[in-house]
Amino acid sequence: MKAFVTAEFSRESLQNLKDLLQDDVVYESWRETRNLYFDEDNLIKRIKEIGAEILICEGDNVKKKVIEETNLKIIGSTRGDPNNIDVESATKREIPILFAPDRNTISVAELTVSLILSLARNLHSVERILHSEKFEVNEFADYVKYYNLFKGNELSGKIVGIIGLGRIGFEVAKRLLAFNVKFLIFDPYVIPARLNAINGQSVDLDILMAQSDIISLHCPPTDETDDLIGAEQIALMKKNAIFINLARASVIDEYALLDALKEKKIAGAALDVFSSEPVDQDNEFLELDNVIVTPHIGGDTYDTNHRHAMMMIDGISRILHHQIPKNIINPEVLSGYNQVEDKGDDQREYSEIPITLQMYSQQIQEIIDVCKKMIEKEYIVGSAGNVSMRIKLPTGEEAFLVTPSNVEYGNMVIDDIVMVDANGDTIVGTRNPTSERRMHLAIFREREDIDAIIHSHAPYSTALSIARMPIGPIVDEVIPFIGGCEVAEYGMAGSDELANNVVKALGKNLAVFMANHGNVCCGRSISQAWTVCRQVEMAAKIQHKASLLGTIYALPEEAEEAEKEIYDIMRDLNF
Repeated sequence: MKAFVTAEFSRESLQNLKDLLQDDVVYESWRETRNLYFDEDNLIKRIKEIGAEILICEGDNVKKKVIEETNLKIIGSTRGDPNNIDVESATKREIPILFAPDRNTISVAELTVSLILSLARNLHSVERILHSEKFEVNEFADYVKYYNLFKGNELSGKIVGIIGLGRIGFEVAKRLLAFNVKFLIFDPYVIPARLNAINGQSVDLDILMAQSDIISLHCPPTDETDDLIGAEQIALMKKNAIFINLARASVIDEYALLDALKEKKIAGAALDVFSSEPVDQDNEFLELDNVIVTPHIGGDTYDTNHRHAMMMIDGISRILHHQIPKNIINPEVLSGYNQVEDKGDDQREYSEIPITLQMYSQQIQEIIDVCKKMIEKEYIVGSAGNVSMRIKLPTGEEAFLVTPSNVEYGNMVIDDIVMVDANGDTIVGTRNPTSERRMHLAIFREREDIDAIIHSHAPYSTALSIARMPIGPIVDEVIPFIGGCEVAEYGMAGSDELANNVVKALGKNLAVFMANHGNVCCGRSISQAWTVCRQVEMAAKIQHKASLLGTIYALPEEAEEAEKEIYDIMRDLNF
């Protein structure tokens, strides 16, 4: 089968296509010819001259007339959206249409990160000034003047707002993880696994615009996203915020953005797409010194060209081998062809993310804060006691953050925390995990409603645990929130025996005493576990003091039952 290729191919991919077809391949890249076939008659004429049965293009108009008046058997569009092809007409003639989804995803993501860094460090200003005729340094004072102009910002700790966490937005986020940033995401159709993988927070658009230091746009041009960001949203932005658009100009009010940049209401912008393209000398953004303008080059890399070429070749190869390609827009035309599953793509999307403690800095800080509160209240001393939290890895698998052993909790920092898997083996961390991790993991395995655990040596709880005295139904503010607090039988610290005893005694409650070893308090969140811990210690203190006065009188039986019913309801609601 002869092929006519007007899209750009790498030398290697062009040879691969020739080897596959064992026939003529006429290669006339639009980049070299500087010609796109917008005229149907010219394209028909050229296809017939070549006798091509395969057409691979990028921007040529392959509409109804072309399809009906040629003998094409396969059409390939090296675009993520093959809107240059009349798919309906091709489908009627049972012509498979190949396309190139995600061909430029990495290229656009990398350029986005490059532009963010350039704006943050004012590299565009440095470059322009140093290459200008005005740049002159004759004495140290001149150098200081420029040095002050070039002061930039670090990315670490900044809030990045991503509008559209699709393939490109997700790739941008994955690359920014290494800079220790926090993510706010606006995307009504966000894939939960992606949001979890970057530890992002889903928010509405106005919150994202108001709180983000960096805003990056990555949503498609649809009726729903048309004019999504107008003057009202731009007015919410921080004065030191920067705006990045490598998506589509139709999503934002260009005039409102232009005004905000002119008036220095925001710090800067990097723009690769415009309502009027190609970019020419009349583009108003070129007049501004706080804007980086690029002429729609987000996907313009050698790698993109090679990738989309290989996708075409793979698709053609599968068709020739009677298989349905994964990059076909109209698979129904290949009736009777074999469906071949491509496993692993989705998993690779997440598994390639390097796991670091900084990714979970917010959760770890919550653990550290609770440890400091326990020290202040004298619930623990030094490194006694331990805290854990259930988390999700980028792959969706569960992992657990636990406090280390033999580290003074008052001086603990993020890097002291240890991340372990379900077996208790270390995933990330340089410290040894708490020796009580078996007990924590046993509870997590048994109770899916529990995501945080605190083990404290609070004095009154410890006293009751030594006396083997559970918290009785004497304080009516406690039962509705913790259910009850029994005493687990004694087991050696760090042993499976202790872990099993704790799980058994905990039952469906949120708290338990460990014989001679304080309390264990649980919750859906670390804040709830901490509240339970304080409630248990308060109840233990009251019970201890009441016991010194003589007989302890329990609540009426009917009141106790009513409060337990309240607890059951609250637990089911994941309070």
